[in-house]
Amino acid sequence: CEARVVAKRLLELMKPDEDGKYYGVFDKSKKKYRKIEFRDIVILLRTTKNWADVFADELAALGIPAFADTGSGFFKTIEVQVILSLLQIIDNPLQDIPLLSVLRSPIYAFTTEELSEIRMAKRKVPIYYALLEYSKGEEEGCKKAKGFVEKLSEWRKLAYYLPSDELIWRLYNETGYYTFVGAMPQGEQRQANLRVLFERARQFEETSYKGLFNFINFIDKLKSSKGDMGSAKILSENDNVVRIMSIHKSKGLEFPVVFLSGCGKKFNLQDMNRSILFHQELGFGPDMVDLDMRISYPSAAKLAIKEKIKSETLSEEMRILYVALTRAREKLIITGSCRDLSKALKNWAETASAETYKLPDYEMVKANNFLDWIVPPILRHKDSNIREGLIDDENFSGFLVEDSSNWDVKLWNKNDVLSSAMLDVKNDDNLINWLNNKESDNPVDNISDDVLSNEVERRLSWEYPYIWVSDIPAKISVTELKRYIKDPMDDDAVSYFQPALIKKPMYLEEEKGLSNAMRGTILHFIMQHLHLERIAGIYKMGYDKNNLLLDEVQYQIEKMVSKELLTRQQAESIEAMKIVEFFNSSLGQRLLLSQNVNREVPFNMEVSCNELYKNLPDTVCKNEAILLQGIIDCYFEEDDGIVLIDYKTDYVKKGREHLIKENYRNQIEFYTRALESMANKRVKERYIYLFYNGSLLAF
Repeated sequence: CEARVVAKRLLELMKPDEDGKYYGVFDKSKKKYRKIEFRDIVILLRTTKNWADVFADELAALGIPAFADTGSGFFKTIEVQVILSLLQIIDNPLQDIPLLSVLRSPIYAFTTEELSEIRMAKRKVPIYYALLEYSKGEEEGCKKAKGFVEKLSEWRKLAYYLPSDELIWRLYNETGYYTFVGAMPQGEQRQANLRVLFERARQFEETSYKGLFNFINFIDKLKSSKGDMGSAKILSENDNVVRIMSIHKSKGLEFPVVFLSGCGKKFNLQDMNRSILFHQELGFGPDMVDLDMRISYPSAAKLAIKEKIKSETLSEEMRILYVALTRAREKLIITGSCRDLSKALKNWAETASAETYKLPDYEMVKANNFLDWIVPPILRHKDSNIREGLIDDENFSGFLVEDSSNWDVKLWNKNDVLSSAMLDVKNDDNLINWLNNKESDNPVDNISDDVLSNEVERRLSWEYPYIWVSDIPAKISVTELKRYIKDPMDDDAVSYFQPALIKKPMYLEEEKGLSNAMRGTILHFIMQHLHLERIAGIYKMGYDKNNLLLDEVQYQIEKMVSKELLTRQQAESIEAMKIVEFFNSSLGQRLLLSQNVNREVPFNMEVSCNELYKNLPDTVCKNEAILLQGIIDCYFEEDDGIVLIDYKTDYVKKGREHLIKENYRNQIEFYTRALESMANKRVKERYIYLFYNGSLLAF
């Protein structure tokens, strides 16, 4: 109820008054007043646990953007719990609660009736065995169960070799759960929580403990040790939202408008109920035990320590209240709730009746919550409007305080608050008028069925005229250039950008012959990692250099195998003599003499869409940018500029080298632009070196 009152009062602050004026706050940066915004408001709570979410939900119900900085509760969010349950059954499907959680979740959405049928399929065994039995049937629910069992089996196989972070991201994509939670209320926050879980798994995989089993154990230990963490942070300081935070976190901060809420929450004095109390100055105070009477009672030491702990706790609570009351720069709104208002008012009146200006300490130590400290002074204030009719002024002997501050005290009844939403709907004239007129205001009453049918068919059969634009990628690699410079509406061009299958890792290819593309990748890898200084040293020796050079290249390749950078099959697929021939060429000699050689240099650059697609209509994507990325095989610097080299392993018939040159001309042009931009130097020469026949193509 209190959260609803706060939400309605906050909304009132954001609306204009009867004169159309908004509540203004002073802007320090502009040195003038401006219209209040959501970011100017904060709701302070003694503790955010079990409170912040309630306030956030009430604000959201009224369309007020809010962020609750709870500092915990990450593992309690439904989206994280579902994924953790899925990970648990991938690791061990014989866990009933996680399994039922996944089956009931939106990922598979089994109904309660279907879950009952699964249980009845095989009783007194783990749910997983019952699910296996149930999946053998022919009914629709059985087919659904069979699909789940097959998918779970596939994920369990992947878990053997996939790192936990990669497995989690794969689950997000294959289940569609990441997209699903994004469509839920606070979807951006939920997706951020899932990304945090993925990031936590990625960090875990960087430790010495790896794999799904160890990651689940890590999370379990984190939860059991109360090592929960707050939800993902998706807001910056400039986001226009109401912030909900603890008083403790507000230290040192200042806000134009502050709601100090939850003031009726009782102080936490549970520490005083322990059987043995400890104090750093007074020592320890146990209970006394009378064995004959079989009773226990607090010792004098315990009673003394109990009073000391209570005094220190109340002192700390008063300091916290001071912090809360001094956070507001312009407006402070205090809210609190109590069960028995008449009884509470009577107690507050007795406290306020003291005949001293300062309320006595013995009254202050009776306080159970912030309201017990806040209301008595307000009862003494000249603006207090809650004495009349609630407190007998004849019995109220406290004197009124003539203070310059202005207070407006309001009392809310629980039933009035709960029914306020219904009253708002009943008093909404626009809604009532719409309901009364919706029958008579139908614009299609006078249109024939044939016309309506044709119009519906026309709208449903409409196709977007530029659907092919969706196949133009936002990012493209330079190696694809020879395939993409054609009409974007050409089927061949479009199909080229369809998602490709994930390539198998190298170790899975050992049993099969290596493709030409794979051999090209291996050659590029070797050229990247060759020790050029050792090769250059052989040329300086000046005798029998070919044999020595061949031995050196073979030796370096063998070192890559011993370091497990290459497999034996991959190393044997490359002719070392082809590499020797490159270094024997004039270009290879110049490379070895250079003091600045760079190999396999990645780059990204923006290119306009019409550079890549020449036939685009003027109104479509003409000025859009595409991210072009690539890797320059090699370049080296000489005194008067940069020399660019691109290696090719393509098979070329004799006399047809010029075709290679034309195919890769655009690629070399983009390499040149990127390199000149990165190095801020002129590219003076550009070459393609063909390892197949040792040809050198100049541009």
